[in-house]
Amino acid sequence: MTQADPIANSFDEWTQLSEVVVGRAEHYTEHHVDTSWRLFFFDNVAPTLGNTGPSQPLLQIPEQLVDELNEDIAGLVDTLAGCGVNVLRPAAPGKAVDIRTPQWDARATPPLNVRDQTIILGNTIVETAPHVRARVFENDLLKPIFYRYYASGSNWLSMPRPALTRDSLDDAYFRRRGVDVSRAAEGEAALSIDGLGLEMIFDGAQCMRLGRDVLVNVANVNHELALRWLRENIPQLRFHLLDGIADNHIDSVVVPLRPGLLLLRSPEYLQFLPEAMRSWDVIYPPPTDEPEPDYSGFGFVVPIASRYIDINVLSVNEDTVVVNSHYPELVALLEKRGFTVAPVRHRHRRLFGGGFHCFTLDTVRAGGCEDYMT
Repeated sequence: MTQADPIANSFDEWTQLSEVVVGRAEHYTEHHVDTSWRLFFFDNVAPTLGNTGPSQPLLQIPEQLVDELNEDIAGLVDTLAGCGVNVLRPAAPGKAVDIRTPQWDARATPPLNVRDQTIILGNTIVETAPHVRARVFENDLLKPIFYRYYASGSNWLSMPRPALTRDSLDDAYFRRRGVDVSRAAEGEAALSIDGLGLEMIFDGAQCMRLGRDVLVNVANVNHELALRWLRENIPQLRFHLLDGIADNHIDSVVVPLRPGLLLLRSPEYLQFLPEAMRSWDVIYPPPTDEPEPDYSGFGFVVPIASRYIDINVLSVNEDTVVVNSHYPELVALLEKRGFTVAPVRHRHRRLFGGGFHCFTLDTVRAGGCEDYMT
């Protein structure tokens, strides 16, 4: 540590970004397909896997696609550095790792979508409670960074680590919509813990930060428990419940670009927002002519991310936004609205569960605990 090491400070999604963690994908050559993974990605993978998905728990990802993903991440790192942002990286996983608890085992996921397991709330690092078993130990590779901030004076909290037993996950979001989710539990090998039941399970990407106010997506009992924890442990912020705006993450649904301006998936989502935000100016993503990549030559490749993943943009400041170059229509629209767009290539955005907001954890921004809701 040196005296130049900053304290974590990140209250919002748009003020000047000065330090960020960018994830990495080494050894991301399999998805571990268990109940926790199927339920988390249910909306996207159910039509593909159905009842005829792979019988083995490891769904292979072709190495060529991982190599190309790493090339695109390197482009993101270079672009952010060129914008004057200090880029930090998680420790590199040394190999593919199988993890085991008394209740289950899984192939560990590398720290690619670093937005998911952590949220920075002001000067507090909050490690969240993973939905997917394969991600339970993912944040170990970010701990050198977290200790750096802690040594500089940042606060550091962790939600209780979930056991993620066969009974931990609430599928209420899907059942309320009349969906038969029984096939998600096919082949479930995890054990139960007597008396445990539904746990606190929650990802950082279920939140959007707006200074003093934080939007929180709550779609089931797991999330309700986490919202209570956030309110009790960080009482200086106002947490606004979004009642089932999505099954989990919301950073491909509602993306604040600056005070008073939102990128929003479609008008139907306005009803979920706090009343004070419904009068904000809204940009809706335009249709695209960009074709989906052709994976027919790679065997059984599953698109786990939404087709809306390209609105998962990252703001460097109120005027500059990093956008996938494969979405030229959004690039043109944002430029028309006065933004400087930094286009970065992201070819396989639907295969790895994240866009540029997902791949990054903005730890230091210029903003403070401002009130943008009144």
